[in-house]
Order: sequence, then structure tokens, then C-alpha cells
Amino acid sequence: MESLKVVCPECSSVSNVKQESQTAVCSSCQADLDDPFPLEVTDASCTIHIEENDIPILVDFYSKVCGPCMAMYDDYEDAALGFPMKVRFLKIDADKHQEVARKYGVSALPTIIAFKNGEEVNRISSQLSQIQLSLWAQDLI
Repeated sequence: MESLKVVCPECSSVSNVKQESQTAVCSSCQADLDDPFPLEVTDASCTIHIEENDIPILVDFYSKVCGPCMAMYDDYEDAALGFPMKVRFLKIDADKHQEVARKYGVSALPTIIAFKNGEEVNRISSQLSQIQLSLWAQDLI
């Protein structure tokens, strides 16, 4: 039975989870690893999620003063609900946490970047609908 490395949304530690498992808990803090809600991250925790997760990652670089960013908020959250333990949806406030945005050359908001195995595989700098986000996440699996 194959296992996946999954970063905990609460403590950022890495747990090994059996791929066939329907539910999983963090080996360090016992938090639910299959929480589907988008996770608000910092520069440090974003980097850990990108580099250590075996599941694909979508990172929404946003600003609270960006109209399209805020208009996409509910759609991003709703899309995430369909992908627990399949795709991790992250959100990072690019005004507060600029290191990761700078590292990946984010110059327009919103920008959503897809990662697999720690590598960027795609990006879009535009507001997306729930359907577009869900289709994109599905393609990452």
C-alpha cells in the first residue's frame, strides 16, 4: 500500500498517509489532514506545503484591496471543497507575505499557481470561476 507525504494544515509537520485512506490525522498534532478548506499561509508555511506535499497544490496569491481577488474568494473556497486529500488549496496575502510572491515572480493579482512535486506546472493571472478552478484542480490529479 503506497503512502503519501501530506503537510498538516495546523502545525505544518509532514505525515505519511496511506493513499487509500479516506480520512487522515496528523502524526504530530492529530489535526485532520483532509480538511478541504483553503489554508491561509505565510511565506514559511507556503514553502513547506509546496516542497513537502505529495498531493498537488494550488496557491492563490491575493490582496484584500484587489477587487477580482475578493470576488474570487467564495469560488476558490467552493472549488476546494471537492478535493480533500487530492489537491491542497492555499491562499497567501501577497501584501503581507512578499517573499514567496517574489520567488515565483508574481506581478499581477490574483495569480494562481499550480505545483506538483514541488515544481510549478501552470499559472493563471486572472479571476477564475468555481467551475474553472475545479476543472484545473481535476487536471492536477
